[in-house]
Formats: sequence, C-alpha cells, structure tokens
Amino acid sequence: MGLDRIGTFRCKALEWGVDGKTKKGTNVKLPWFNVRVLLTEIYDQKEGKWFDYTEYEAEITAFLCLYGAIKAKGGEIGPTLSMDQVKKVFKWDGRSLIQLAGGDYSELEFQVRIGENTYSEATYPYQINWVNEYDADPVAQLRKLDAKELKDLDKQFAAMGAKNATPKAAATAAKAPAKPHPARVPADDKPPTATEKKAKMAERSAKNLKAAEAKKAAGPPPKPESQDAVVPPAKPESTACTMQEGWNKIVELRDPSISDKVIGEVWHGAIAEIAGPDVVSEDVTPEQWHQITEKTLESVAKF
Repeated sequence: MGLDRIGTFRCKALEWGVDGKTKKGTNVKLPWFNVRVLLTEIYDQKEGKWFDYTEYEAEITAFLCLYGAIKAKGGEIGPTLSMDQVKKVFKWDGRSLIQLAGGDYSELEFQVRIGENTYSEATYPYQINWVNEYDADPVAQLRKLDAKELKDLDKQFAAMGAKNATPKAAATAAKAPAKPHPARVPADDKPPTATEKKAKMAERSAKNLKAAEAKKAAGPPPKPESQDAVVPPAKPESTACTMQEGWNKIVELRDPSISDKVIGEVWHGAIAEIAGPDVVSEDVTPEQWHQITEKTLESVAKF
C-alpha cells in the first residue's frame, strides 16, 4: 500500500550509505548520509499513542546533509543540524565518514518526521525532514540543549545577562499571570492566521464600542423616591493609575476566551502607540498607564 500521510513515525533501517553531492554553483562536494527505512509505527497526536503501521509496508529514504553553508558565517561550510541528529541516532562521533558508512544499523529503530515534498521537480510527495532517537518526544518540535549544554551556555553569558537584567521591581510589576497549560491542537485543525486574529480583535473592539454607546443612550438613573434622601455625588473616574493597577484591571475584566499571548501583544502595542515604541516602564506617566489600560480593554474586555 505504501506511505499515504505525513507525521511522526518509528522505523527500521534497511539500507544506508554515504553519498557526495556537489554544492550548486561551486566545485565543493558535500557529504550526505542516506538511509532507506521501513515505517513500523505512527504517532497519533489526538490519541497521544503509537499505532502499528507495518501493514502498509511503507518505505522511504532519508537524505541527510551532514555539512552545508552556514549563512550566519558568510556561507562558510560547517556541520548541519542533521549531522547532530545522525551522531545522536547512529551513535557516531562525527570523525570518520568511512566509520559512519560501515556501521551496522540493521537492528536499529528510530523516529523520522515526514512532511510534504515541496521541491518543484519532486517525483515523490513525501520527504523525511528530521530523524530522532526511538524514545524521543514525538510531539516536540524544537531542538533543546541538554542539561550540560544549557549549564555551559548559561555560564558563558552569566556576566552579560547580569549587566542587562531588568530591575527586580520592574520585572515583578510587569509580570503577567501564569498561563494555563494549553490544550493540544487537533491535527486536523489549523491555528488562526495573523489576519484572522486582527479581524477577531477588531470585531471585539466594535462590539465593545457599540455596548458603550448603548449604555450612554440609556440616559441618567431615575430620581430617588424619597425627596429627603441624600444622594452622594458620583465619584469622578480616575484618569491615572500605576502599571500594576492597570494590569490588574485588565486581568479582572479580560475575556477568558482570549489567550494570554494575544492580551500581551495588545498591551505592548498600546504602550508603543501611547508612550512610544522605545519607552521604558519607569518613564510612562500615570495618565499614560490609564490610557494604555483603556486602550487594551477596548480589544480584550469581556462583554
């Protein structure tokens, strides 16, 4: 039957070898590690489980470029992220291509992430975009440093981080409420685009404005029944607040269906519009914090 979908699979190596391909426009030949695999299991993101896939007898070849041009270094040739994964999956130290090509991987099982082949002259609709170890998290999409790598990197930049750190008081004031753990997006659903998000925010703003106008048109409250009753004067609405007071008001009045990320984007957009894109929190006036709060609520308040 063969492969009929994209996704994350487990597989077994059937055939492997090192190939050399000339870099386009140059005479430089770069090494590739190619592995033909049999797909044995598929991961279902909705169920959160692995399912048998051997009945499809699906095979596909991974073409893994080990060295390539590094844009950040002006096109200098260097190891690729695929090489890092090959070293990890095939237990290779990266020293000898002969050693890699001559290894025995007949009993090796690992993961492959398969996507659509977007090459204009492609003759096969699918391609392997990533390889990983057998027990790796099938949901993870980002490369993360291990504990030792993270510790070394943190040590390297500790002095620079301390020099540029945000003062504790400001960091505490600007801290947003903790995010709830997001529900996993079903595989068949697509996240909203930036245009759709903006349209949704504009729709909320229009509804808020309409509600405010309707409330205004309702007129003043009726006269109290008792002529002797003392009606205290209405307390004037404050036109100034601190950053924390403004944020607390947003948290209290926010529409719970709007994510923290979107609210944060609207909040910072209002700061840039009212106080300037390069302003620091200490230079924003209480009146501006009030305006920023109201501007944010126009788009994110519940109604």
